[in-house]
Amino acid sequence: MAFRALLLAVSASLALVAGPAAAAGFVDAATGFAVDPPAPFLVAPAKSPSYDVATIINSATGSPSLGVGDDYLCQIGFKAEAQSADFTQEEINLEVEQPNWLDNAAAALSRTFDVTTKQTFVLDGATGVELVGKPKAGVPGAGVFISMIDTPRGRTTLNCATRIEELDGALNQFRLIRAGITLPKAAK
Repeated sequence: MAFRALLLAVSASLALVAGPAAAAGFVDAATGFAVDPPAPFLVAPAKSPSYDVATIINSATGSPSLGVGDDYLCQIGFKAEAQSADFTQEEINLEVEQPNWLDNAAAALSRTFDVTTKQTFVLDGATGVELVGKPKAGVPGAGVFISMIDTPRGRTTLNCATRIEELDGALNQFRLIRAGITLPKAAK
């Protein structure tokens, strides 16, 4: 019960700190990267050493639950990759659709997780990779949902974590959060 109360307090304080922008979404004017999750999810800007622009997502209702020891449900980040600018979105999509691309992404996750789902999806004309994993037997941790989308501007990544027993039921919610992402516009 104390964990749930703490979670709700954190979600409420996140909404207060982020103000009305949390409910309306997040937009990075420099890149066009935007996140507008459906209710009851709230978005707030974040700092991350892994991304040029990052946000975090939490649920106003506390469902799905945060992963054990986590401060947020999901993180969405964009990292510019200059070498990607040499390719069109269609060329990138063709590469991502190759079985070895998906297998390589799953192999990286499989070092610490049993990969239960690996598939591609399309968001705004860009083909992405979706991975779902549960901690290997005997290893404590959360279940994870990861989506990576490469564009000529760079990579957008969605990482979500929840309690293992809630993961399967949360997948559609995580996909709805992903659907609220606007990928960065091509550099001018």
